[in-house]
Order: sequence, then C-alpha cells, then structure tokens
Amino acid sequence: MIDRPSNMWILTGPFQVGKTYFCNNLIRESQTRGIKLAGVICPPVFEGQNKTAITIEDLHSNEKKLLATKRTTETEGLLTEHWVFDEEVLVWGNLVLGQTVGCDLLIIDELGPLEFNRRIGWQNGLLAVDQGDYKIAVVVIRPALIDTALKRWPYAKVIDFQSRLEPDEIDNLIDTILNSN
Repeated sequence: MIDRPSNMWILTGPFQVGKTYFCNNLIRESQTRGIKLAGVICPPVFEGQNKTAITIEDLHSNEKKLLATKRTTETEGLLTEHWVFDEEVLVWGNLVLGQTVGCDLLIIDELGPLEFNRRIGWQNGLLAVDQGDYKIAVVVIRPALIDTALKRWPYAKVIDFQSRLEPDEIDNLIDTILNSN
C-alpha cells in the first residue's frame, strides 16, 4: 500500500442518496475542463421508483454494458444481498480498471463487498488506487466498508453524503475535488 498524502476522495452514504449522480456531474465538468478520465461509473436502471438493474460505463471509451439485475429467490450466479452480477461484464469491468494508468481523474463507482470481502470483482480497481498513477481518484464505497477502505488508504479524504446535495453544493464540491491536484 502507498502511505503518502494523496488526492484520493472516498464518496460514501446510504443507498440512493446521489453518489452516482454526483459522479455524473463530476464527469461532465471534467470533460468540459479537458481532464483525462479513466475508470467506471455504474448508473442504476429504474422502472418507476424501483431500481431494477445496474449498468457500467467505461469512462475512457464510453462503452456501456448491463452489470447486474435485481436478485430474486430463483436467481443463481454471482450474488450479493440485492443483485446478481453478469460475470462476463464483471470481468470486462476489471479489464477496464486495469487500463487506467496515467489518467488525470480516476473514478470507480463502486468498490464493494465483492472486492473487499470476497476478494473477487474489480481487483484491478483496488490495484489502480494502490498504484497511484492518477492526479485525483474518486472512489465510491458503501458506509459498511469505510473502515476497511481507510485501513488500505489512510490518506484518503472521506465525503459522507447524508442527504442529497443541492446543485450549488455539488458545484462547490466538484471544484474542491478538481482543484485538489
């Protein structure tokens, strides 16, 4: 592990508080500023008010795939409490995260129980953060895994989303992050 000051930011907070929404805004502003992006973002898919799936987008190529669907009692495969993951897409995401070297802004939405607890999933995402070949990193981590993440990256700054941010709060936080390098 790297034990140095870093421009690494961990975003955390309860489900559906706006972490991915924030990341989307960060991506748009970064593109406007000509910042070289790498990593992945995982926007949800909703049917009405119900989150039914998760997609993944490669921030370098903009290629998108269906990553996970809502778990049911009959579901089989690579499972978490709420989701069943497409294992081929999970491997693809891991390959994408293995190609993030030399970027200005690394975004990983998210590293979770597959990576930290089960040691599968996006292990290349963990390594990309460890290697520090970025100017700024923003990683989404669920609250239950913050202590684990901070043991690995004690230099990270944590932003805890307790509620949805107002547009001016989003803009101010984006400026803080992008001006931290």
